[in-house]
Amino acid sequence: MPDYGLMPHRPLTTEDRFLIYQKDPPIARIILNRPEKLNALRYDLRLEIRRAMKRAEADGDIRVIILKGAGRAFSAGYDLTPEGDSGHSVNSPEVYVHPDLDGVSSQYLRDLVYTYWTMWDLLKPVIGQIHGYCLAGATELASFCDIRVVGENTLIGYPVARELTTGNTQWFAWLMGLTKAKEFLFTGDPMDGKEAYRVGWATRCVPEDKLEAETEALAKRIAMIPTDLIMMTKRSINRQFEIMGMRAGIDTGNDILRAASGRKSAGEFGKIRTERGLKAALENRDKKFGDYRGNVARPRPAGAT
Repeated sequence: MPDYGLMPHRPLTTEDRFLIYQKDPPIARIILNRPEKLNALRYDLRLEIRRAMKRAEADGDIRVIILKGAGRAFSAGYDLTPEGDSGHSVNSPEVYVHPDLDGVSSQYLRDLVYTYWTMWDLLKPVIGQIHGYCLAGATELASFCDIRVVGENTLIGYPVARELTTGNTQWFAWLMGLTKAKEFLFTGDPMDGKEAYRVGWATRCVPEDKLEAETEALAKRIAMIPTDLIMMTKRSINRQFEIMGMRAGIDTGNDILRAASGRKSAGEFGKIRTERGLKAALENRDKKFGDYRGNVARPRPAGAT
Protein backbone atom coordinates (compact mmCIF):
# COMPACT_ATOMS: atom_id res chain seq x y z
CA MET A 1 0.00 0.00 0.00
CA PRO A 2 1.44 3.41 -0.90
CA ASP A 3 2.20 5.83 1.90
CA TYR A 4 0.39 9.11 1.27
CA GLY A 5 0.81 10.29 4.84
CA LEU A 6 -2.66 9.03 5.79
CA MET A 7 -3.49 6.61 8.57
CA PRO A 8 -6.23 4.00 8.04
CA HIS A 9 -9.33 4.84 10.05
CA ARG A 10 -10.53 1.24 9.87
CA PRO A 11 -8.48 -1.96 9.98
CA LEU A 12 -7.48 -3.74 6.78
CA THR A 13 -6.75 -7.44 7.04
CA THR A 14 -3.37 -8.80 6.02
CA GLU A 15 -5.04 -12.09 5.05
CA ASP A 16 -6.46 -12.89 1.62
CA ARG A 17 -10.24 -12.70 1.72
CA PHE A 18 -11.06 -12.21 -1.93
CA LEU A 19 -8.38 -14.12 -3.81
CA ILE A 20 -6.71 -17.53 -3.80
CA TYR A 21 -2.93 -17.80 -3.95
CA GLN A 22 -1.64 -21.10 -5.32
CA LYS A 23 2.05 -21.96 -5.29
CA ASP A 24 2.89 -24.66 -7.84
CA PRO A 25 6.58 -24.14 -8.72
CA PRO A 26 7.67 -22.72 -11.04
CA ILE A 27 4.21 -21.12 -11.35
CA ALA A 28 2.14 -19.05 -8.92
CA ARG A 29 -1.57 -18.56 -9.60
CA ILE A 30 -3.43 -15.54 -8.27
CA ILE A 31 -7.15 -16.23 -8.60
CA LEU A 32 -9.73 -13.49 -8.07
CA ASN A 33 -12.32 -15.19 -5.89
CA ARG A 34 -15.57 -13.23 -5.77
CA PRO A 35 -17.48 -15.34 -8.33
CA GLU A 36 -20.87 -14.31 -6.93
CA LYS A 37 -19.92 -10.69 -7.84
CA LEU A 38 -18.18 -11.62 -11.12
CA ASN A 39 -14.91 -10.86 -9.30
CA ALA A 40 -15.70 -7.15 -9.04
CA LEU A 41 -12.68 -5.24 -7.75
CA ARG A 42 -12.99 -3.89 -4.22
CA TYR A 43 -10.29 -1.69 -2.69
CA ASP A 44 -9.19 -4.42 -0.32
CA LEU A 45 -9.07 -6.95 -3.18
CA ARG A 46 -6.72 -4.62 -5.03
CA LEU A 47 -4.52 -4.54 -1.93
CA GLU A 48 -4.54 -8.34 -1.91
CA ILE A 49 -3.50 -8.44 -5.58
CA ARG A 50 -0.52 -6.17 -4.88
CA ARG A 51 0.49 -8.23 -1.87
CA ALA A 52 0.20 -11.53 -3.77
CA MET A 53 2.27 -10.18 -6.68
CA LYS A 54 5.07 -9.12 -4.32
CA ARG A 55 4.86 -12.46 -2.51
CA ALA A 56 5.43 -14.31 -5.78
CA GLU A 57 8.20 -11.90 -6.78
CA ALA A 58 10.09 -12.65 -3.57
CA ASP A 59 9.70 -16.43 -3.83
CA GLY A 60 12.76 -18.05 -5.40
CA ASP A 61 10.69 -21.06 -6.44
CA ILE A 62 8.40 -18.97 -8.65
CA ARG A 63 9.31 -17.89 -12.16
CA VAL A 64 5.93 -16.99 -13.72
CA ILE A 65 2.64 -15.67 -12.32
CA ILE A 66 -0.81 -16.40 -13.76
CA LEU A 67 -3.63 -13.98 -12.89
CA LYS A 68 -7.16 -15.25 -13.51
CA GLY A 69 -10.70 -15.22 -12.15
CA ALA A 70 -12.89 -17.85 -10.49
CA GLY A 71 -16.33 -18.60 -11.89
CA ARG A 72 -17.72 -17.32 -15.17
CA ALA A 73 -15.68 -14.12 -15.53
CA PHE A 74 -12.22 -12.71 -15.18
CA SER A 75 -13.77 -9.60 -13.64
CA ALA A 76 -16.70 -7.27 -14.26
CA GLY A 77 -14.63 -4.23 -13.20
CA TYR A 78 -14.62 -2.00 -10.14
CA ASP A 79 -17.25 -2.67 -7.50
CA LEU A 80 -19.46 0.43 -7.40
CA THR A 81 -21.60 -0.82 -4.51
CA PRO A 82 -22.00 2.03 -1.99
CA GLU A 83 -20.45 1.52 1.44
CA GLY A 84 -23.07 2.48 3.99
CA ASP A 85 -24.00 6.16 3.82
CA SER A 86 -20.44 7.30 3.03
CA GLY A 87 -21.23 8.11 -0.61
CA HIS A 88 -18.15 6.13 -1.68
CA SER A 89 -18.06 2.68 -3.26
CA VAL A 90 -16.27 -0.28 -1.71
CA ASN A 91 -13.61 0.27 -4.38
CA SER A 92 -12.67 3.65 -2.94
CA PRO A 93 -9.76 4.13 -0.51
CA GLU A 94 -11.74 6.96 1.09
CA VAL A 95 -13.82 4.25 2.78
CA TYR A 96 -10.75 2.64 4.34
CA VAL A 97 -7.93 5.17 4.50
CA HIS A 98 -9.49 8.46 5.48
CA PRO A 99 -13.16 9.50 5.69
CA ASP A 100 -12.67 13.16 4.76
CA LEU A 101 -10.62 13.10 1.56
CA ASP A 102 -11.89 15.44 -1.14
CA GLY A 103 -11.66 15.14 -4.92
CA VAL A 104 -8.70 17.49 -5.19
CA SER A 105 -6.50 14.96 -3.37
CA SER A 106 -7.00 12.47 -6.22
CA GLN A 107 -6.36 9.78 -3.61
CA TYR A 108 -8.50 7.29 -5.53
CA LEU A 109 -6.60 7.79 -8.77
CA ARG A 110 -3.14 7.80 -7.21
CA ASP A 111 -3.91 4.63 -5.31
CA LEU A 112 -5.52 2.98 -8.33
CA VAL A 113 -2.58 3.43 -10.67
CA TYR A 114 -0.19 2.30 -7.95
CA THR A 115 -1.63 -1.22 -8.26
CA TYR A 116 -0.81 -1.33 -11.96
CA TRP A 117 2.67 0.15 -11.69
CA THR A 118 3.37 -2.55 -9.10
CA MET A 119 2.62 -5.16 -11.78
CA TRP A 120 4.50 -3.21 -14.45
CA ASP A 121 7.63 -2.99 -12.29
CA LEU A 122 7.39 -6.54 -10.97
CA LEU A 123 10.56 -8.51 -11.64
CA LYS A 124 8.69 -11.58 -12.86
CA PRO A 125 6.32 -12.02 -15.83
CA VAL A 126 2.56 -11.96 -15.27
CA ILE A 127 0.18 -13.77 -17.64
CA GLY A 128 -3.49 -12.77 -17.61
CA GLN A 129 -5.85 -15.67 -18.31
CA ILE A 130 -8.94 -13.79 -19.48
CA HIS A 131 -12.37 -15.40 -19.83
CA GLY A 132 -16.04 -14.48 -19.67
CA TYR A 133 -16.29 -10.77 -18.91
CA CYS A 134 -13.38 -8.35 -18.70
CA LEU A 135 -15.02 -4.97 -18.22
CA ALA A 136 -14.07 -1.44 -17.22
CA GLY A 137 -11.51 -1.57 -14.39
CA ALA A 138 -10.80 -5.22 -15.17
CA THR A 139 -9.41 -4.14 -18.55
CA GLU A 140 -6.97 -1.92 -16.66
CA LEU A 141 -5.89 -4.78 -14.43
CA ALA A 142 -5.51 -7.13 -17.42
CA SER A 143 -3.67 -4.55 -19.49
CA PHE A 144 -0.82 -4.37 -17.00
CA CYS A 145 -0.20 -8.09 -17.26
CA ASP A 146 2.80 -8.76 -19.48
CA ILE A 147 0.86 -11.24 -21.62
CA ARG A 148 -2.88 -11.79 -22.13
CA VAL A 149 -4.33 -15.14 -23.24
CA VAL A 150 -7.99 -14.57 -24.07
CA GLY A 151 -10.96 -16.80 -24.85
CA GLU A 152 -12.54 -16.25 -28.26
CA ASN A 153 -15.89 -15.27 -26.77
CA THR A 154 -14.54 -13.18 -23.91
CA LEU A 155 -16.36 -9.84 -23.75
CA ILE A 156 -13.90 -6.96 -23.27
CA GLY A 157 -15.43 -3.54 -22.81
CA TYR A 158 -15.27 -0.15 -21.13
CA PRO A 159 -18.95 0.84 -20.72
CA VAL A 160 -18.20 3.45 -18.05
CA ALA A 161 -16.83 5.68 -20.83
CA ARG A 162 -20.46 6.37 -21.74
CA GLU A 163 -21.20 8.41 -18.62
CA LEU A 164 -18.62 8.21 -15.86
CA THR A 165 -15.03 8.40 -16.98
CA THR A 166 -12.52 9.30 -19.66
CA GLY A 167 -10.61 6.17 -18.63
CA ASN A 168 -9.20 5.71 -15.14
CA THR A 169 -5.89 4.41 -16.47
CA GLN A 170 -5.14 5.37 -20.06
CA TRP A 171 -3.73 2.09 -21.37
CA PHE A 172 -5.94 2.15 -24.47
CA ALA A 173 -3.83 3.94 -27.09
CA TRP A 174 -0.64 2.22 -25.92
CA LEU A 175 -1.99 -1.30 -26.38
CA MET A 176 -4.61 -0.90 -29.16
CA GLY A 177 -3.39 2.03 -31.21
CA LEU A 178 -4.84 5.50 -31.57
CA THR A 179 -7.87 4.92 -33.78
CA LYS A 180 -9.14 1.76 -32.07
CA ALA A 181 -8.64 3.39 -28.66
CA LYS A 182 -10.86 6.29 -29.74
CA GLU A 183 -13.59 3.99 -31.06
CA PHE A 184 -13.43 1.90 -27.88
CA LEU A 185 -13.85 4.91 -25.59
CA PHE A 186 -16.10 7.05 -27.81
CA THR A 187 -18.72 4.25 -27.94
CA GLY A 188 -18.04 2.06 -24.91
CA ASP A 189 -18.84 -0.87 -27.22
CA PRO A 190 -17.33 -4.26 -26.30
CA MET A 191 -15.03 -6.39 -28.41
CA ASP A 192 -14.69 -10.16 -28.30
CA GLY A 193 -11.45 -12.08 -27.92
CA LYS A 194 -10.90 -12.38 -31.65
CA GLU A 195 -11.12 -8.61 -32.12
CA ALA A 196 -8.90 -8.04 -29.09
CA TYR A 197 -6.28 -10.25 -30.71
CA ARG A 198 -6.68 -8.52 -34.07
CA VAL A 199 -6.00 -5.08 -32.62
CA GLY A 200 -3.06 -6.29 -30.54
CA TRP A 201 -4.50 -6.21 -27.02
CA ALA A 202 -4.58 -9.99 -26.63
CA THR A 203 -1.35 -11.94 -27.01
CA ARG A 204 -3.17 -15.14 -27.90
CA CYS A 205 -6.83 -15.95 -28.58
CA VAL A 206 -8.05 -19.53 -28.15
CA PRO A 207 -11.34 -21.43 -27.76
CA GLU A 208 -12.65 -21.33 -24.20
CA ASP A 209 -12.13 -25.04 -23.65
CA LYS A 210 -8.42 -24.64 -24.42
CA LEU A 211 -7.80 -21.42 -22.51
CA GLU A 212 -6.41 -22.89 -19.31
CA ALA A 213 -4.23 -25.48 -21.06
CA GLU A 214 -2.82 -22.84 -23.42
CA THR A 215 -2.05 -20.46 -20.56
CA GLU A 216 -0.40 -23.15 -18.45
CA ALA A 217 1.71 -24.37 -21.38
CA LEU A 218 2.88 -20.84 -22.12
CA ALA A 219 3.75 -20.23 -18.47
CA LYS A 220 5.81 -23.43 -18.31
CA ARG A 221 7.63 -22.48 -21.51
CA ILE A 222 8.53 -19.04 -20.17
CA ALA A 223 9.64 -20.63 -16.89
CA MET A 224 12.40 -22.48 -18.73
CA ILE A 225 14.22 -19.14 -19.17
CA PRO A 226 16.49 -18.16 -16.24
CA THR A 227 14.70 -15.77 -13.89
CA ASP A 228 17.51 -13.22 -13.84
CA LEU A 229 17.40 -12.99 -17.64
CA ILE A 230 13.60 -12.61 -17.68
CA MET A 231 13.89 -9.82 -15.11
CA MET A 232 16.26 -7.86 -17.32
CA THR A 233 14.31 -8.57 -20.51
CA LYS A 234 11.03 -7.34 -19.00
CA ARG A 235 12.72 -4.20 -17.73
CA SER A 236 14.35 -3.55 -21.11
CA ILE A 237 11.07 -3.86 -23.01
CA ASN A 238 9.13 -1.74 -20.51
CA ARG A 239 11.78 0.95 -20.62
CA GLN A 240 11.09 1.51 -24.33
CA PHE A 241 7.50 2.48 -23.57
CA GLU A 242 8.55 4.62 -20.64
CA ILE A 243 10.97 6.54 -22.86
CA MET A 244 8.08 7.15 -25.27
CA GLY A 245 6.13 8.58 -22.33
CA MET A 246 3.78 5.82 -21.23
CA ARG A 247 4.17 6.36 -17.49
CA ALA A 248 3.88 10.14 -17.74
CA GLY A 249 0.96 9.78 -20.15
CA ILE A 250 -1.02 7.55 -17.81
CA ASP A 251 -0.36 9.83 -14.85
CA THR A 252 -1.48 12.82 -16.94
CA GLY A 253 -4.61 10.94 -17.99
CA ASN A 254 -5.53 10.65 -14.31
CA ASP A 255 -5.23 14.42 -13.95
CA ILE A 256 -7.59 14.91 -16.89
CA LEU A 257 -10.02 12.38 -15.41
CA ARG A 258 -10.13 14.37 -12.19
CA ALA A 259 -10.94 17.54 -14.15
CA ALA A 260 -13.58 15.68 -16.19
CA SER A 261 -15.47 14.77 -13.04
CA GLY A 262 -16.65 18.38 -12.85
CA ARG A 263 -18.35 18.44 -16.27
CA LYS A 264 -22.08 19.26 -16.51
CA SER A 265 -23.21 15.72 -17.26
CA ALA A 266 -21.15 14.11 -14.51
CA GLY A 267 -23.85 13.80 -11.86
CA GLU A 268 -26.62 11.92 -13.69
CA PHE A 269 -25.30 8.41 -13.07
CA GLY A 270 -24.72 9.12 -9.38
CA LYS A 271 -28.15 10.68 -8.99
CA ILE A 272 -29.88 7.62 -10.40
CA ARG A 273 -27.70 5.30 -8.31
CA THR A 274 -28.64 7.21 -5.15
CA GLU A 275 -32.36 7.41 -5.92
CA ARG A 276 -33.01 4.06 -7.61
CA GLY A 277 -29.95 1.89 -7.01
CA LEU A 278 -26.87 0.79 -8.92
CA LYS A 279 -28.69 -1.67 -11.18
CA ALA A 280 -31.06 1.05 -12.38
CA ALA A 281 -28.15 3.41 -13.08
CA LEU A 282 -26.36 0.75 -15.16
CA GLU A 283 -29.51 -0.13 -17.08
CA ASN A 284 -30.20 3.54 -17.80
CA ARG A 285 -26.65 3.97 -19.11
CA ASP A 286 -26.80 1.03 -21.50
CA LYS A 287 -30.43 0.86 -22.67
CA LYS A 288 -30.00 3.11 -25.71
CA PHE A 289 -26.95 1.10 -26.80
CA GLY A 290 -28.75 -2.23 -26.43
CA ASP A 291 -25.88 -4.06 -24.74
CA TYR A 292 -24.43 -4.88 -21.30
CA ARG A 293 -27.30 -4.32 -18.84
CA GLY A 294 -29.45 -2.41 -21.32
CA ASN A 295 -30.83 -5.37 -23.26
CA VAL A 296 -31.35 -9.06 -22.50
CA ALA A 297 -30.14 -9.82 -26.03
CA ARG A 298 -26.77 -8.13 -25.46
CA PRO A 299 -23.61 -10.04 -26.47
CA ARG A 300 -22.65 -12.64 -23.88
CA PRO A 301 -19.66 -14.89 -23.53
CA ALA A 302 -20.16 -18.61 -24.14
CA GLY A 303 -21.34 -20.31 -20.97
CA ALA A 304 -22.54 -17.10 -19.29
CA THR A 305 -25.93 -17.12 -17.65
